[in-house]
Amino acid sequence: MEIYDIFMLPLEKRILARIRKAIIPRAIGNILEVGYGTGVNFQYYNSASIKNLSALDIQSTSSAKAKATFPVDFFVGQAENLPFTDESFDTVVETLVFCSVEDMDKAISEVLRVLKPGGLFIFIDHVLPENKELASLFRASNTVWSKIAGGCNLTREPHKHIRVAGFIIEQSGSSGHRIFRWGIGRKAPTSQL
Repeated sequence: MEIYDIFMLPLEKRILARIRKAIIPRAIGNILEVGYGTGVNFQYYNSASIKNLSALDIQSTSSAKAKATFPVDFFVGQAENLPFTDESFDTVVETLVFCSVEDMDKAISEVLRVLKPGGLFIFIDHVLPENKELASLFRASNTVWSKIAGGCNLTREPHKHIRVAGFIIEQSGSSGHRIFRWGIGRKAPTSQL
């Protein structure tokens, strides 16, 4: 188990595993997972619904590869510049990645670009809390946290940017004092948004 997995274990047990179990199996067809990290999502995919799974991260990790119980094509790259052609995927999955990308809006537009018309976007992100006291704590901690946590930003609100980008949000929710936001969005059925 990697250090990240150990650090995240309490959140996985209390919050994230339940969300992953509910939404990751909805991924179908040709799937792209952006930011596969340690491969924690692999156990939640419904292998019967997968035609092909491509997994991209900024670096390759052998522990993630070991967690895959079905064929996965691994790629090294950035979310802001996906190395795939337009409208390549039926589903794109992103979990806890938009906190650390350099340009979140560019990454979201790349997800939109590589999704087929009508394709699904499944996401989980931590966000700036709505609670004023928690939000103040997150803002005060953000600079230090970002340095020790690989660029993770505590003050972003990806769920709002995903809506603005043009996804049709079919299902959404929050957990953990509304710090974790998740959803299933759909790209418009035609390539014109």
